[in-house]
Amino acid sequence: MSVFDELETQYNEIEEWYSSLQFQTVRRGCATEATEYQKRRKINDQAYFLFMFTRLEDRIREESAKLIRREKGSISSWKQRAPWDILDSQLEKRKKTQFHQGLNFKTCLALLTEKGASDFNLVLCYYEERNSIAHGGNFTKPISVPTVASELKRLYEVLKA
Repeated sequence: MSVFDELETQYNEIEEWYSSLQFQTVRRGCATEATEYQKRRKINDQAYFLFMFTRLEDRIREESAKLIRREKGSISSWKQRAPWDILDSQLEKRKKTQFHQGLNFKTCLALLTEKGASDFNLVLCYYEERNSIAHGGNFTKPISVPTVASELKRLYEVLKA
């Protein structure tokens, strides 16, 4: 079972529980409690989305690093190897600082899938949502966590060096 399957199972259990509790409070006419459960469902959506996306984000960084090192090691002509050397040095900067230096996420993604293609655009869309949530905001577009889980699982498999 993949990490996405496990997270999706846990998400669904919590979502069903909150949804049931929210429905019961609505039936009883307890609007304040129903609103609280709706808020909890929203936070649950954000938490699971963010956690799932970080798994894909890590995969993209790992796979792009593999690609850079493989290409750097396989090219003897310095003119052809130079861009890979530069990318590798950017990876090393990121390792040392962990923040805001080195290769950025979009560059790593572009090494694994065609810029502007559907997978690239989908990951960027999710990345924007990730950034919004991670910096204290909310989803900027409607998100279905089960749909996202399915897409992230697929992307995890296809985005390889």
